[in-house]
Amino acid sequence: MQLTDLALNQALGLRVAPAGAPHLLELPLTPLLQNHLGTMHAAAQFALAEAASAECLRREFPALAATVLPVVRGVAVKYRRPATGDLFAFAQTDDATRQNLAASLAARPAARATVNVELKDAAGTLTFSGQFEWFIAKLSAP
Repeated sequence: MQLTDLALNQALGLRVAPAGAPHLLELPLTPLLQNHLGTMHAAAQFALAEAASAECLRREFPALAATVLPVVRGVAVKYRRPATGDLFAFAQTDDATRQNLAASLAARPAARATVNVELKDAAGTLTFSGQFEWFIAKLSAP
């Protein structure tokens, strides 16, 4: 399943970035997503960032996709500047996740992963930064 298949992400208008783009996902600013100031609503930015953190894990650890159940456990975010246009989501796992996630899951039934996310507009202005902590449990064999 693609993240863009989820009903909420479809309703928001979330899109996968074009092949070769440095970012993972895109979210166009539409009237539905505007707040009372005419900028991107904080909830829409959060949804884009959460989806980007999941997409980052899916891309960095494709072999785990069918064998684990990831769930967001904790989040720390900072809204940095008003988002006045389309947003582009950039994400990467932290060093510990990158180096240890697969081995941790091989040794234990669950592990933790951390993904750092930034949202930027077309001019490169940082509007949001966040750190998403995932609880990742191995699925039971049928």
